[in-house]
Parts: sequence; C-alpha cells; structure tokens
Amino acid sequence: MGSNSNEHAGPRPVSVVWQFVCLLAPTVMTGFFLVYGLVGLILSGDSKLRWCDEALDVGLMVAMIIIALNIPVMLYAKWLRLPLRHVLWISPLCHISIAVLLTMIIGLGSGCY
Repeated sequence: MGSNSNEHAGPRPVSVVWQFVCLLAPTVMTGFFLVYGLVGLILSGDSKLRWCDEALDVGLMVAMIIIALNIPVMLYAKWLRLPLRHVLWISPLCHISIAVLLTMIIGLGSGCY
C-alpha cells in the first residue's frame, strides 16, 4: 500500500550557497588556528614567552569553538540523511580533527615548558 513516509527516502538536496554558508565559519577558524599554531614555532625570546603563557588556553578555546561550529553542520547533514562522503560530513570531521591535532601540538610540542 502506498505510504507517504519519508523513512526510506534518499538524501535531500542541499544548495551550493547553503553549503558555503555552513562551511565558511569553520574554515576561517581552522585557518586562524593553523596560523596561530605555526606562529608559535617561529617566535623566540620574549614574544615566545608571552605566546607560551596563553597558547594552551587559546588553543583549547579555539578548538571548542571549531567543534561547536561543526556540530550543527553534522546534525544538519544527519537530518538531511546525506551520505558520509558528502562535503557536509567530510569538512566538519576534517576541521575537528585538525583542531584536536593542533591543540595537542600546541600543548605538547610548543617547547614552552
């Protein structure tokens, strides 16, 4: 019998503009975080000491912001029943992975302590 249920329906289409909007802030934040982490590698002297004083706190805060920006995108992708190979799944997972790795590098490998 004909069922109008959307249980078994395929993924809903997502416009390119909406994908851009969903991925803009996480991309900018990940870029900022990457630059911030790399700057710590080239600083020396007093600048390095000041950077070390705040690096882990800033790293943890930025990582939490990146994760918080990407969770709604992944929930949206789940709601639309998008496949895991869709950009709205791949990009947030990459951003979260980069944020976690950069936080670990800043915390462990910055050479501050």
